[in-house]
Amino acid sequence: MTKQEFLKNLKEELEKNKVQNVQDILTDYEEHFVHGLSKGKTEVEICEGLGFPSVIAKAYQTESLISEIKNPEKGFNLSLAVTVIGRLLVIAPFNFLILFIPGVVIFALLASGWAVSVAIGSASLALLSMLPFLGTVSAGAWAWVTGLSTSFGLLGLAILGGMVMFVITKYIVLAIISYLQWNLKFILQK
Repeated sequence: MTKQEFLKNLKEELEKNKVQNVQDILTDYEEHFVHGLSKGKTEVEICEGLGFPSVIAKAYQTESLISEIKNPEKGFNLSLAVTVIGRLLVIAPFNFLILFIPGVVIFALLASGWAVSVAIGSASLALLSMLPFLGTVSAGAWAWVTGLSTSFGLLGLAILGGMVMFVITKYIVLAIISYLQWNLKFILQK
């Protein structure tokens, strides 16, 4: 591939992926060619060193998605975060090998935390559904009041657990994205 073919393909891929500042990116890659040619490399060698234009364009698009996720003015979008993690694992597949075992452990801990919150909430609702039958037991009104207060206590605990798990999940996902973004810089700085 020649310099002109590479830059033409890169421009098309950047525009196809709706990346902003296309001209700035193309200028940066032209500088890579100038620098490489001054070191005696051929255009083909420089193209091979830079990588595929489609991967570069997806990396830039993913970087803009990461900026959107980390923007504190916008709410945390979990589905977008999962999409970005998937894209980063495809762009840099060596991350899959590094993150597989820690990812399984982290996912298991998160799933356990969410399961405990849901189980406590379900127990609360089950107890609440049994309240009409507690009045018929010989203990009378005290059993009903105890059941009602326990049910609301468990419901509050489930809501609190859900909120804590949301925050923990959010920061773990952001930490994974930051790690993958750090790796993405190596791809873009070839």
